[in-house]
Amino acid sequence: MLAAPSVAAGDLAVLLPTNRLAEEYRRRLTALEVPCLDLAKYDGNPVDAVKVGTYQRAKGLEFKHVFLPRLEARTLGDQPRTDEDAESHRERLALLRRRLFVAATRARDTLWLGAADDPSTVLDGLVRP
Repeated sequence: MLAAPSVAAGDLAVLLPTNRLAEEYRRRLTALEVPCLDLAKYDGNPVDAVKVGTYQRAKGLEFKHVFLPRLEARTLGDQPRTDEDAESHRERLALLRRRLFVAATRARDTLWLGAADDPSTVLDGLVRP
C-alpha cells in the first residue's frame, strides 16, 4: 500500500480546515482501499490507519508524518465575505493562520503542504515558495 517500507498507515495524518473536507478525504482514502480513521474517534492508541480530521481536532496530538492538502486561497477563504468588514476579515485570517500553525506543528518528522491552485495568503511568511 505505502511505497516507503518504514512508513505505516498509522504514522500518517491528513489534516484539513473543515469537517466537510475531512469527510471527503476519508471517503477518497476508503475508495482507494487505504485504511483510515476519523480523528474524532482516535483515542491515542496505535492503530494501522491514516488519521483524517480537522486542524482543531489535531490540537495536542503528534504524528510522524502530516499532510495538509487544500491550502488554496479559494478553499481557505482568502477573500472577504459579503458580510465581513476589513477588521473582521483580518481577524478571521489571523485565526486561520493560528489553526494552520497548530496543524503544521503536529508533524514530528515530515510535513507536506499542498495546493492545487494559488496558495492561500495565510501561508505568506510561514513557508518559502
